[in-house]
Amino acid sequence: MSDAANGGGGGGFGDRVRAFLDQNSSISKVANDPVLSAELLLLVRMSFADKSVEPAEADAFAAICTRLLGLNGDELTDILKYLHDFGYETTDAQAADILAGLDETRKREILDHLATIAKADGEVDARERRLLEATARRLGFA
Repeated sequence: MSDAANGGGGGGFGDRVRAFLDQNSSISKVANDPVLSAELLLLVRMSFADKSVEPAEADAFAAICTRLLGLNGDELTDILKYLHDFGYETTDAQAADILAGLDETRKREILDHLATIAKADGEVDARERRLLEATARRLGFA
């Protein structure tokens, strides 16, 4: 298949991915850190767990990403696209398993981040509760 057929000029798919990552420091950080990617995947899934993302949940996600995880707020849309494109096959269980080896303090921070998003709209839906409880179990908290 020609480069034009693959969506554009110069280089193959791998070259385009590398060029994209090189231009975006926060995306590069996410792409090169499986723990960060796993946490972000769970945060996104928590945002969508109740089937709608309220503005308060989106704001909580953005605040966690920028203030607590050190990501560039201007790149959040691109980060979400990256997670959608490259993380769609990762299950909640697989993401939690990646985080299971972290120290207890860091695992509690991740659970706190998930709870913050779940509570952001003023109501913790049953699906949000199940995701939080399942993640806590996978992280070693009964």
